[in-house]
Amino acid sequence: MTGKFVKIRTALFVLALFCQTGLFAFECPKKPEAGAIAVETNLDCPWAGAGRLLIKKAENNEPLDSVFLNYTPGILDQLNTDKSNSAAFKLWGESINFDAMMRATIVHPDILSYLALKLGIPGSDGKIIHAGMEHTYGYLFSVIETKFGFKRDRWVKDDIEMGLGLEKGILGPKPSKGALFSNITCFAGNISLRNDLSAQHLLQSIACPASLKNYAAGKVKRLRLVETVILPGHRNIVLRTDFIPFDKVSAGGNAYLLIYSIYDSKNDEATLITLFPVGASFVERTTDIKTLGADKIIKTRYNAWVEGFSGKKINGVREVFWLDD
Repeated sequence: MTGKFVKIRTALFVLALFCQTGLFAFECPKKPEAGAIAVETNLDCPWAGAGRLLIKKAENNEPLDSVFLNYTPGILDQLNTDKSNSAAFKLWGESINFDAMMRATIVHPDILSYLALKLGIPGSDGKIIHAGMEHTYGYLFSVIETKFGFKRDRWVKDDIEMGLGLEKGILGPKPSKGALFSNITCFAGNISLRNDLSAQHLLQSIACPASLKNYAAGKVKRLRLVETVILPGHRNIVLRTDFIPFDKVSAGGNAYLLIYSIYDSKNDEATLITLFPVGASFVERTTDIKTLGADKIIKTRYNAWVEGFSGKKINGVREVFWLDD
């Protein structure tokens, strides 16, 4: 009887475990459905599976803590580390939590609200969210498919690190030193915001691995696309797209790191929006001489949000030049 009782109790325990809300949502990598345009691999795990669990929990108005504790080891510690790096948050602009091409929300709003709470920063204003938080931790838990792959690809793959000769994983979700958001902010900020007076003190305040800081603060050759428009009230908006060439082209054909930042004269400051690897053909199309000059149609890109500008097409000036400082 004792053995039978133990078996029954074990069976009931397992049944109860599987009946927990959202447990069935965890499958990683997920088997692709017919017509899928992006297919998960082991690199997507546990992030994709955790993302689906988080969405399930959110839809049932249940706390998200258990998913982070059980399925994403180290992320809560990283969020706590980033929270102490408060200067880093001020170096980012705002982003739209919607992919216009896929016509889909990028990250479930409740996931972003949870992340914002843990980081000690304001949550979303409708679809408008802190760009740095969304494009780092938020993208890890995005489950939408795009023709370019998953949003998390830039962090779980090592294209950027291999291309620029950086320590493997230093810009990923499991860095040996530092934390995902702080590392990325330190790296991208010291490259693309280094000449902006409003950013210099903040950049000096960010704690991040010495190898990253030394690389980014050194001479970094980059091709910069500058797009300038003037809004009512003589407000200047400058969209800056930096292309840093890789030393080694990735297996998937990525040959540059793109860093997108925006200067707004309203606040007299420049802020980061996003960064990701791109191929040489992308750079060639984006900087084609036929697209340069005055009276060119300009719009914000890469989900950037600029009040009074995003969603519009305004004529302005497009120019390209090399920087090496």
